[in-house]
Amino acid sequence: MSSAPLPPRLGLTGGIGSGKSTVAALWREAGVRVIDLDAHSRAVLDTPGPGLEEAVARFGEEYRAASGTIDRARLAALVFADDAARAELEAIVLGRVDDAVAAEEAEARAAGEELVVHDSPLLLEKGHDRDGRYAGVAVVLARRDDRIDRVVRDRGRDRAYVESVMAAQVSDLERIRRADRLILNTADRETLAARSRRALEVLRAL
Repeated sequence: MSSAPLPPRLGLTGGIGSGKSTVAALWREAGVRVIDLDAHSRAVLDTPGPGLEEAVARFGEEYRAASGTIDRARLAALVFADDAARAELEAIVLGRVDDAVAAEEAEARAAGEELVVHDSPLLLEKGHDRDGRYAGVAVVLARRDDRIDRVVRDRGRDRAYVESVMAAQVSDLERIRRADRLILNTADRETLAARSRRALEVLRAL
């Protein structure tokens, strides 16, 4: 195992439809290793294996899609309406996500990278901004109606689904209060790119 220290971590988060993934992509283009925690979470249920089977055993075969993986839309409808079910799903998924993230961080350390970013939709909800793991946290903000329209248009979800996810996430006021840096996604992509670059510069200096 490498004796080199782990590179500093930054956190990147934002509510559904805020444009967080766009900022993550922009930071990757700038040469930063951005670890997508949501992608690791999806892989637990989208890949045949112990995580998928544990979820099906807990929630029932009706949550297995014809493809053999999880019926993600059906399971999402359950867990965003039922706090206990959401907690049980997180217990199945999150430990496996932690293992995958640790493996990516080990790769970054071995490669001598100077910084890693955790792209995490639940960073604030889980209180990870308060437990000392991040040198700084950036939050992407966008107007509520723009967020809803974006998810309906780009992901094929209905408005009720988007609003149920929003209700399970912290408010924009709370995001503003807890962020080290805000990135406003209120204009065009070029403006967002400029704001993202500036936020990264500021956070690197923390």
